[in-house]
This record gives sequence, C-alpha cells and structure tokens, in this order.
Amino acid sequence: MGAMEAGPMILGFNLVVFLMFLSGIFYLVCAAFLWGPVRREHNDLISALFAFLIYQAISMIFMGLEMYTMNILYSNIAAISIFVGSAYMLKFPFRSLSERSRRLIFLTSLIAVFALFAWFMQTEARQMSLMRFILWYDLAVNGIIVGGSMLVLAAKTAERWLRVKALGGGAGVVSCCVAASATMLSGAMLTSSVFQFLAPVFILGSLFVARRGQRQMVTNA
Repeated sequence: MGAMEAGPMILGFNLVVFLMFLSGIFYLVCAAFLWGPVRREHNDLISALFAFLIYQAISMIFMGLEMYTMNILYSNIAAISIFVGSAYMLKFPFRSLSERSRRLIFLTSLIAVFALFAWFMQTEARQMSLMRFILWYDLAVNGIIVGGSMLVLAAKTAERWLRVKALGGGAGVVSCCVAASATMLSGAMLTSSVFQFLAPVFILGSLFVARRGQRQMVTNA
C-alpha cells in the first residue's frame, strides 16, 4: 500500500488506526439497523448490502489491528472476510438466474477464493503482498462488478423506490470498494476513511428515504 499517513494519537491509537476501528464499529451498527429489512423483505439487494456491511466491518477492524500490532495474522483474517464477502455478493449480479445456479456460483466462488488464499499462505513474501492484492480484488469484484450492477439496476428499473435503494446501495459500495480502496492503495489513508464513512450513510440514507416514501404512498392511497 504506499506510505501510511501520519496523524495524532487518539485514545492511544494512531489516527489512521483509530479511524479503522471506528469505521468497523460504524459498519456493524449500520448492519444492525439493516437486519430488520433483511428479515422482512427477503430482497437480493438488501441481502447483498447487509453482507457488504458485515464483511467490511470485519476487514476494517482486523486491518486496524494489523496496523496497530504489525501482526500479519490480522491482515490475513481481513483478507478472508473480503474473499468470503465477495463470494456472497457475487450472487447479486446473477439474480436473474435460478436459485440453484446462484448457489452453484456462490460455492464455486468460495472454493476459488479459498484456493487463492491458500496459495498466498504458502510463503511469507506472498503473505506480505496479500493485502495489496485484496484491495485491488475488492475494488474490481465488489466495487466495479457488484456495485456497478446495483447502479445499472437503478438506471433500468421503473420502480421508484427500488431505484432509490439501488442507487444509494450502489453508491455506497462504490464509495467504499472503489474510492476508499483506491485511495488506500495510494497511501492516502485519511482520505480513504472519508469514503469508508460515506458508504453506510449512502446505503441507510437511501433505505430510509425509500421506506418513508413507501409509507406515505400507503397513507395517501
């Protein structure tokens, strides 16, 4: 990743490390708010966004631990969370396929990422390069493919409130997986944190707007 930006100490942590922990906790809190809609709606978009919040929370907390302790084990756990999260989120671009086909895609993706992770674990040099690879992987797979497919859904759907949810969800995923990952790769860690914080705001904001609009439509009907 490039040179990490220096910063003041907060509660005994470097600012960048503190923001990684804070981001992870923020994502977990947002995932808790999303749990209700996940259970009620059984919606592919909501399920993908919930998975996004969970895997990103885990990866941010463990990346923060790796920065704080310099223990590569923590960055490996962060990488695993991104790999597994991507396998689940890849079901979304294939939502038009049958559930059996999507399950097969998920299992195939899961086997592939575990095999890739095992390859990285074979030597210390590969482990050292894993985090940089995983950021590019997150950018391409989750950011461009999955986030992009959400934005495409927003552009194509005629359903107003689904468009709002897909637009906010896609913007959130792209903000974190593309913008935050790209700036982190360049070493601009503080800038990356801004994009990380924006992602849940886009996601939950769009869901709240859509829910309020749907309730008003029912009330006015």
